[in-house]
Amino acid sequence: MEYRLLATSGVLFAAVGLAAPTSAAVVNSFAPFTPTPTAGVWFESGVLGTGTASVVSLAGEGGNLENNQPLPVGAARLTTGFDNGDKAEVAVVDAYGNARALFSDSFSLDYSYYKQDVGNAFAAPSIKLTLRSAVCNSGDCFGTLIYEPSWNQSGSEGSSTAVPTDDWESVSITADSGLFWWNGGFGQTNSSGGPPLKTLTDWMAAFDSDFDSADLLALSMGVGTYNQGQDTYFDDVSISGNGYSASYDFEPAADVPVPSTLLLVAIGALAGVSARRRPAR
Repeated sequence: MEYRLLATSGVLFAAVGLAAPTSAAVVNSFAPFTPTPTAGVWFESGVLGTGTASVVSLAGEGGNLENNQPLPVGAARLTTGFDNGDKAEVAVVDAYGNARALFSDSFSLDYSYYKQDVGNAFAAPSIKLTLRSAVCNSGDCFGTLIYEPSWNQSGSEGSSTAVPTDDWESVSITADSGLFWWNGGFGQTNSSGGPPLKTLTDWMAAFDSDFDSADLLALSMGVGTYNQGQDTYFDDVSISGNGYSASYDFEPAADVPVPSTLLLVAIGALAGVSARRRPAR
């Protein structure tokens, strides 16, 4: 598998070379997020200003946050501070393969999110699909499809609506359900946050012929800039289609003994060895 570092808008992605798609579901737990791309491992793709991205335990939080979480006991947490430049975004790269083949009738993309009742009422963890084609006749063969919960409350294109707060919400996207806006490329202009909003099927029909060679490079989750004071969570991310399948559960890392504890353990072990070696009297 070949990786080429690709920088766009200050965000670093790994461009995954063509390889056979994953044929079986993979369940992974990651903590903390890594700083650079590695296939199948979530990394900090766009954490700016005082934004934060972490994997946390919800044990002891109480309420719907803990009791209604989809996959206990952990979740990914994204926060922003009180500057418009703050951003919290993480991503995962893999050999997803050709985007048109992936976004077939069998395609599914799911996740769960929780939004605290603070900050911008329309902001919640969005999901992004970044595409790139090695064959480019139009000169603009790279872009990102963005699904935002606020545009999907009614199930049809309309106005952005405040998202539910203080409980876990489930998102289920197929090729023909779920509305995305597009930041430009493949013959389509930047819809600047929407509208227009289209399903994956409708976007594929709108793109030019260069899209036929496009691969899915990265799957991202995040809270973008100009969304101050956010405290959100997401979990249970899965994507499948055209023989590819992967699922992600976010769990905090196991506790690691502090050095003083390790020292006591080592002393205890040496004492045990010394006792075993002492000759009987």
